[in-house]
Amino acid sequence: MAPVRPARLAHFVGNARKTPLGPHLAIMFHAAAHPDKEAIVEYDEAGRVRRLTWGELDAAINRLANALIARGAGGGARVALMLPNCSEYLIAQQALARIGATAVQIGYRLKPGEIAYILENAEPAATIVAAAYLGPMREARAQSRQGGPLIAVGGGNGDLGDATEWDRALASASPDVPERTGKGGKGGKDGDAGDAGDGGGVIVYTSGTTGKPKGANRAWRQTGFESVADMILQVGIRADDRHLVVCPLYHSAAPAFVAIMMSLGATVVLMNHFEPEKALQLIERERITCSLMVPTMIVRLANLPRETVVKYDTSSLRWLMSAAAPLSTDAARRFMTQFGPVLWNFYGATETGLVTLAGPGDHVHRAGTIGKKLRGNQIRLLDDAGHEVAQGQVGELYARNSTMIKDYHRNEEATRSAQRDGFFSVGDMGRVDAEGYYYLESRKHDMVISGGVNIYPREIEDHLHTHPSILEAAVIGVPDPEWGETLRAFIVLRGAQPLSEHEVIEFCRAGLADYKRPRKVTFLAELPRNPTGKVLKRELREHP
Repeated sequence: MAPVRPARLAHFVGNARKTPLGPHLAIMFHAAAHPDKEAIVEYDEAGRVRRLTWGELDAAINRLANALIARGAGGGARVALMLPNCSEYLIAQQALARIGATAVQIGYRLKPGEIAYILENAEPAATIVAAAYLGPMREARAQSRQGGPLIAVGGGNGDLGDATEWDRALASASPDVPERTGKGGKGGKDGDAGDAGDGGGVIVYTSGTTGKPKGANRAWRQTGFESVADMILQVGIRADDRHLVVCPLYHSAAPAFVAIMMSLGATVVLMNHFEPEKALQLIERERITCSLMVPTMIVRLANLPRETVVKYDTSSLRWLMSAAAPLSTDAARRFMTQFGPVLWNFYGATETGLVTLAGPGDHVHRAGTIGKKLRGNQIRLLDDAGHEVAQGQVGELYARNSTMIKDYHRNEEATRSAQRDGFFSVGDMGRVDAEGYYYLESRKHDMVISGGVNIYPREIEDHLHTHPSILEAAVIGVPDPEWGETLRAFIVLRGAQPLSEHEVIEFCRAGLADYKRPRKVTFLAELPRNPTGKVLKRELREHP
């Protein structure tokens, strides 16, 4: 790569002084340093491709930033985003950081009532939505009486009503860097992540596996990067990487990894909808070097027939990160048999950021590990009384680092209940071995107490995943008049391989203590999951 010309560097410095500190400055720098380098490659569902250089990306960011300011959504505002994986999503996230505003992420699979709850909680000063989702968004806005001016992505020349089409909004706005703004719109009150327009932030609403979703409120100005830097060094993330995005950008992990890649000047390749073989096609066509996937995707890739895998050249792939849900050792080993020792996994949460990291060899030698803690992290494993448990014992995992969220937006009670002495917990139960490797056992609310004995379903699930006929398994506790609770297993079979309830129970009896065997087994075509791959055990508990 050619060195940065002094004139371009001076241009960057002059523009950077006009904006708050934030992740958008990396894009501004790359646009000045190498404006013609490919920044984003986008594949839509029809297979059409769009390519943006750093210079084009930076100009689009400025245009959207100015368009939002003109609509009253300047520094300190909150702006709702409801979009699929597309370049407009990345432009919007960076534009909001550039003006010191906060992105409110809304999943496009949500129903009007769910969207209305988020709008009521966040009170956005403006909304950017894909034209395909205008129906539920308008219904939610009517229910909540919130949302501000609308910008619609797509829709062509159709009648968008009260919404301004994205291209028109940008065409009428200046491509110059916006001047630093103060508070803008009603979204700037209550001391949120974008307060005073100083750096902005993001609010990600948790998946709501129990109760209403909570808005995890992250302020860029309060976010450190020690754990991120440690991961970059360990994994070997580079400026010449080409990163395939298959997870939804409205969650937390996918945009976090995109931000890391963009900060280094790497190229991001967007896939709108994950399909295993199409992912292999893109890896070959775009010479993909890395990706972030949830375990469900990894399992689907690992289960592809060998004759399908060898049709594609995936030798460019240097690393693949697993996140968002537990990764079974069996799935990790089968994936690496297909694609080589490239699989990493990290533990973290929307609320905590990166906490631990496990390398490609760790799952082979330490089944089920989530790795060692990353630099900048402190971890405590606590019992119900708040005392640290002994090494090897299971306790609730609390983490403290510089990537923790500020709070749950407008939910002081939830913020307080999730913390102890400045350490944050999302309810995961874990243990640590003598060498400092951590392991997850279960979620706190998933723990089963049978006959006074604590049972962690993760252990039974991991054992079931080793059976050659079982593709996926989930275990829950069900009420029992004698034992208090007993175990029920839900099984997804691999292909058409036959397996009976008795055989599943006996398989558990042979490999686990007798009290850990399921008393009932139900076979399903697939497990219910949320968009990030977590099994929805609340739905399993309602299963007849």
